[in-house]
Amino acid sequence: MKKTELNRCISLLKMVAISSALLFVFASEAKAQLDVSLEYNSRYVWRGFDFGNSPSLMPEIAFSYGGFEIGAWAAYATNGNPAGTEIDFFVSYTFETNAGDFSLSLTDYTFPDEPVPYFEADAHFLELGFAYETMISENTGIGLSTGVFIHNDDDNALYHEVSLTQSLSEADLSLFAGFTSGEAAIYETTGFAFINVGGTVSKEFTIGSGFPLGISASLISNPHAERMFFVFGTSIGF
Repeated sequence: MKKTELNRCISLLKMVAISSALLFVFASEAKAQLDVSLEYNSRYVWRGFDFGNSPSLMPEIAFSYGGFEIGAWAAYATNGNPAGTEIDFFVSYTFETNAGDFSLSLTDYTFPDEPVPYFEADAHFLELGFAYETMISENTGIGLSTGVFIHNDDDNALYHEVSLTQSLSEADLSLFAGFTSGEAAIYETTGFAFINVGGTVSKEFTIGSGFPLGISASLISNPHAERMFFVFGTSIGF
């Protein structure tokens, strides 16, 4: 990796950190919150691709204050497959408006079992994300999001997703369609292609002294790669 590219990434991270700190300081009527959760999925499927070909355990810890959030998330294949091992760090800020919620995020994807040493710049994949969510009725919401890899990806791969959420009497339904808009080796595409299309039905319970327990079932297809997945998941929060 060239030194100038590394310097640009460091400058970007500093800018995001400073901006987030300022928003953190000036947030009004904000409450600090620490969330810890553990999720189990029958498969780790991300944007239409299976990582590890195994059930996966996914711990997460996140600190939020107002619209600011920072945290870490990981995935571990239960069969020990290194392809299913991942540790990500993220920071985001969400602006709530009368027209909906707008958010800006930065995610650092890392794969500890890869041959590149973890603390080298080439072991990290940085993605800048933009998202918008709004309710169009009492029980129906829509979402739009875009992510672009800004470090360690020669294609600067773009991923876009449109989603529709619906609150049902006994559960929540989410429909989504994700696609690429250009050549992207990371998504195995050479142009526009749908790679992540499907739906999720989820339900949340409260157990014990207030611990949230969630269950979900997802049917996911990657039309471009002609793949199909059915994933069951459960999670508990602390």
